[in-house]
Parts: sequence; C-alpha cells; structure tokens
Amino acid sequence: MSTRKGPLTGVRIIELTGIGPVPYATMILADLGADVLRIDRPGGYPALGPKLDFAQMETASIFYRSRPLLRVDLKSDAGRALMLRLMGQADAVIEGYRPGTMERLGLGPDVCLAANPALAFVRVTGWGQEGPMAQMAGHDLNYIGLSGALSTFGQNGTPPVGVPPLIGDMAGGALFAVIGLLSAVMQARSTGTGQVVDTAIIDGSASLYTLLAALAAMGLHDTTGGVNPLDGGRHYYRTYRCADGTFVAVGAIEPAFRKVLLEKLGLLNDQRFQTDAPEDEAYCRDTLAACFAGAPRAHWTALFDGTDGCVTAVLSPEDAAAAPQNLARSTFMSVDNITQPAPAPRFSVTPGAVSLSPAKASRSDPTILTQWGFSEGEIAALRASGAVSA
Repeated sequence: MSTRKGPLTGVRIIELTGIGPVPYATMILADLGADVLRIDRPGGYPALGPKLDFAQMETASIFYRSRPLLRVDLKSDAGRALMLRLMGQADAVIEGYRPGTMERLGLGPDVCLAANPALAFVRVTGWGQEGPMAQMAGHDLNYIGLSGALSTFGQNGTPPVGVPPLIGDMAGGALFAVIGLLSAVMQARSTGTGQVVDTAIIDGSASLYTLLAALAAMGLHDTTGGVNPLDGGRHYYRTYRCADGTFVAVGAIEPAFRKVLLEKLGLLNDQRFQTDAPEDEAYCRDTLAACFAGAPRAHWTALFDGTDGCVTAVLSPEDAAAAPQNLARSTFMSVDNITQPAPAPRFSVTPGAVSLSPAKASRSDPTILTQWGFSEGEIAALRASGAVSA
C-alpha cells in the first residue's frame, strides 16, 4: 500500500471519533496526507443495536482508514492531560459531540485554546452550538428536513420517505467541516490566532441548495419539488426504466444535447418535442418512457456512448466500480479486499493515498504517541494508569 504523502502533509489533527460526519471528514483529510490521530473511548463506541456491533463494523469501515487509533479515558486526569499535550502540538481538533460535552470533560474550546492559541477547534453537530434545538437529538433526515433541503427531493409536493445520509451528514456536515478546518488552519498559520469552527449540518445542507434558491428568486424554480427542469419535472432530465428493469439517467437540458437525444431515439421530427410547452410534457415523458422500456440498458448505453445525448446508466455502487470510466480513472480501489472510493480530489504533484487499511486503523496503538513526542516510559505509565489502552 502506498505511503506517499499528500498535499496536507505537515497538518496535525486530533479527531474525537464517532460515527457519521466527523470520521468521514478526517478520512478525507488523512487520505490527503494530514497526520490525524483518532481518539476513541475505552471499549469503543456503544453497540448500535443487536445486529450492528460497532467494534466489528469499525474494522471494515472505509471511514476509519488512513489514520491510527488511540483509546483514551477522557474522564481521567491523566487522559485529559494527555489530550491537552496532544492539542498543544496539533493544528486542529475536530469533535462531533452534543454541545457542552467537551466542556464537561474539561476539554472545551477555552481550555484547549489556552493550551494552544493557534488551534482550530472544529465542532460538528446537527443543530449547531446554540438555538432552541441545540440540545435535541436528531439525524440526517431531521436536519435536512428543517433546513429545506429535503423538500427539494420531493415529487409533486410530497417529500421523499427518506434519502441516504449524503446531503446532511456527508455534505452539509463533513465537507463543510473540512472547509472550516482548513480555513481556520490557514488563518492561524498567517496570524497565530486559532478559533472555534461551528459546523452545523442544518447550515451546510441549507447552503447546498443555493443554486435552487437563486433560480427560485429569478422565477425559474418552483419550490414544489418534482415539477422543475432540475428535479425530474421535465422529460429531458429524469430517469427511465429499461426493458431489463434497470434504469438510465437522461440529462439533456441544453437544446443542442436534446437534439442528439431525439435524433438517437428517432423523435427529432415530432413537433411536440420542439415546443417545450407544459401541455405537451406528459406526452413527451410517456413517449420517452416507452422508448427506453423497449430495450435493455446495455442497448441504450451503447447507443449513446461517445455522444452528447447525456444518457448514462444508473449503476449500483457495486456495478459502478466496473464501469469503464471509473476503471480508467481508478475511481475505486480495493483495500483488504474491500472495494472503496479512492482518495479525492486528485493532485498532480502530491497525490493522496490510503496509508492505513480500515482493519489496521481500528486497533488502538499506544506506540503512535512516540510520533507526538512521548517517550516509551511515558507511554508505559499512561497504559499502567488506564489512561490509554490497546
């Protein structure tokens, strides 16, 4: 496995681990070369349910790759002292606990910034650090529901029953945490002054639909989901079922691309496809549906291959790894026989790499502290006190 360092080499981050946005954010940072130390509680995260053992899940989870793990008793004096010593050397710390938890542990922003005035203290929550709902539990669907993002996935005014936790946890939370962390580190390196970064999933997921908000302000987008050109409300931008039960995605928004679509389907001379009149929409949609239902997906992908018709297969994650475009770019990779997305984005001079497999990264390794300036005797004392554990 490659040990080549990426563009974030030299950035040191302490991760207070968990599930969801924080480990995804630090996976990205570690893949790109940041020196991330993942801190977990003794015994690991509590069981998530009778069929979902977190300790077992962790050894195979892509989220936990590329950085070592250290189990620390944050409730002990020795554990807290260890954390403050680590934070004194770090550029950033990132945590995803409920507001006030770090303060109760004696590791709140004031304490940590006193130990390291240049520290970026990144906090990731659903509702943010303040407001009437700050202390309430929630999950991705709750946050994107209240931000307005969920409604944009609706059809004819009815929001979807549920969507995978991508818009909230992964994009609105993790990716905004990455942006916030790197921005605060850059600010601290130029000024010497650290700060708290309040990353709220509700905020980030609201920001993600800025394009739709702009179009709505111009009168070009109806807030009723599923009736607009960009959310499946037009025949030229939606998915269709093929004869074999699979699907294709059609994204021929621009007239030039739509012309290719219609030429390939033999519909270019049908005048009802030329007007874009609302009263013709049902006919156009049903006509395209009948066309695509007449042949398997392989026929359509072959027909539109190399063209600007904007017709592509809708693939499962398993099938996506074998798609020619993804193979050509090595978009996916295999680590410990687990197929997973490769580090992104790409860098021409300092490419990222998976430096530690999920299985190895899920074993607590107190010896990693030697890389943070601890002597073997100090590590042995920490282990003897129970402050750190294997």
